[in-house]
Amino acid sequence: MTDRLAPLLFLPPPINTPWTGVADQALQMQVSRADGSAKTVTSPLFWHDPNWCEMPIEQADSLAVAVGRLNTLVTAMRSELAPPDRCPVFHGGGVDVSTEDSKDEELNDSLPQEPFPRIVPYRPERYGLTASDFDHAAVIDLRLAIARDRSGRFAFSPNQIRRWEATPSGEPLAGGGWVPAATFPPDVISIKHVQRKLEQLRILSPAAAVFVSFEPYRLDEDLPRLLATNPDGIILLMSKMQLDGLSLAKLVQHARQEMNHAGRPDMPLWIVPGDVKADDVVKLIALGASAVAIDTWCEAVIEEAEQATSGHDGYQAATATQTKAIDSKYLRELAEYRLRPLIDRVLGLGFSLSRVTKAERLGSFDSTWAAELGVKQLG
Repeated sequence: MTDRLAPLLFLPPPINTPWTGVADQALQMQVSRADGSAKTVTSPLFWHDPNWCEMPIEQADSLAVAVGRLNTLVTAMRSELAPPDRCPVFHGGGVDVSTEDSKDEELNDSLPQEPFPRIVPYRPERYGLTASDFDHAAVIDLRLAIARDRSGRFAFSPNQIRRWEATPSGEPLAGGGWVPAATFPPDVISIKHVQRKLEQLRILSPAAAVFVSFEPYRLDEDLPRLLATNPDGIILLMSKMQLDGLSLAKLVQHARQEMNHAGRPDMPLWIVPGDVKADDVVKLIALGASAVAIDTWCEAVIEEAEQATSGHDGYQAATATQTKAIDSKYLRELAEYRLRPLIDRVLGLGFSLSRVTKAERLGSFDSTWAAELGVKQLG
C-alpha cells in the first residue's frame, strides 16, 4: 500500500534561509487537564484498540510490554492481560512469568518498577473493567461509539466476553454468546450528561487525562457538543470509515479548525485513521493532529507471531527455533524489529518539522490537494 497522503510533500526550509540541522528533541506534548494541571505524554503514537482476546493471555501481556517499551501508549485492562489472581507485567506486576523466558535476567532487569503508560478504555458496557485499572493510568478513553465485532454486529464476540470474564473452559458465558453493544454508559442519558461522567472518571483516576472518543460521521454536530463537556482531549475514530487520503486529511484539518474556533487550540486531537505509513502519521500531525494510532502496525506484529507459531516463515532473528509457545523475548525482539524503524521515521520527520514554519511545512504538486487543504502549491 502506498502512502495515503502521498500527494502531500514535506518541504525543507526555503533555499535562501540559513539553517542547520538540530539535535533530536523529545516529541512530547503537554495535556492541560480540567483542574488546571498538565500531564506530559511522551509520544505522538498510541495503540488504540488491540484485540487482546485473539492472543493467549500470557502472550498478550508480553506484547503489551514489548510495544510499551517502544514509548508507545497502549490500551489494555488487567483482565485482558492476566488472570484475576495476577497483576500483568504491563500494569507493574514485576517479572515476566508468561513463559520459560521468565529466567531471562536481562529482560526482567530492564522492566520498569512502575506500570507502563497506558490508556484505559471506558466502554459503555464496562465489561472487564475493574477499579484497579484506573491506578496509574495515563489516559482514560470514554468511548461514545458503539462497538462492532468482526462479523459486523453491534456486539462483543464470545471470545471477547470469555477474556473479560475469565470464563473457565467448558463453562457457559454470560449472555450465552454475542453480547449487544451500547452507545452510552447506563448513567449517561445523553451528551448533556457526559460532563458528569468525565468528572466521575477524574475522581477515579486523579492523575489521568480524560479523553472522549467518537466516530466523526456528524463532526459539525457532535464535536461542539462534546467540547462543551470539557474533556481533556478528543479522539476521532476513523478506521472504519473507508476514507481516501484527501478526505482523511480534510477531516483532521477541519476538526482542528473547529477546536481552534471553539477556543481550544491547545486541546489534544488524537486520531485513529486505520492503515497509515510513517510519513502519513507526520503529515496528519502537521495538519492538526496531536497523536496518531498505529493499530495496523501492531496488528502486523501479531500476525507475524501467529505465523511463527504455525511454522510459517517469519522474523527469525529473535529466536533460533519455532515453538508452539512464543516467549516474551521473541515478542520483544519482533516488536523492536518491525516497529522501531517506523517509530524512528516518525520521530525523525517530526523533528525536521520544527525547523520549518507551519505555513511552509507541507506542499503539493497536485492542484486539488493544494487547494482543498490550503497548502503551498508547488511547481
